[in-house]
Amino acid sequence: MKDAVPAHVGVLAGALRLRIDFFFADTTELDADNILKPIQDALEGVVYDDDEHVVDVCSRKIDRQHLPPMINPSTTLSHALATLPGDFVYIRVAAAQREVTFS
Repeated sequence: MKDAVPAHVGVLAGALRLRIDFFFADTTELDADNILKPIQDALEGVVYDDDEHVVDVCSRKIDRQHLPPMINPSTTLSHALATLPGDFVYIRVAAAQREVTFS
């Protein structure tokens, strides 16, 4: 896990947003919610000191054979989609949004 985190990031503090996209190549038995917790726990001490800072979470499964349209994918994600043959997880952690929309 530590190898995948840029060295300049350091440990984040404050309210955080965690986004996890599981890209799968064929079929998968994994549920989106079951993917979340082990990754969230593994990020402790690497990206944040405690997962209690994570206040906003999104976990998705995405079939690589039926990719949805992507707006401005990162270089890292574009590279992974172009070069990795199987399943992979794309993770983003950032400061949580202060505004919340309820609809």
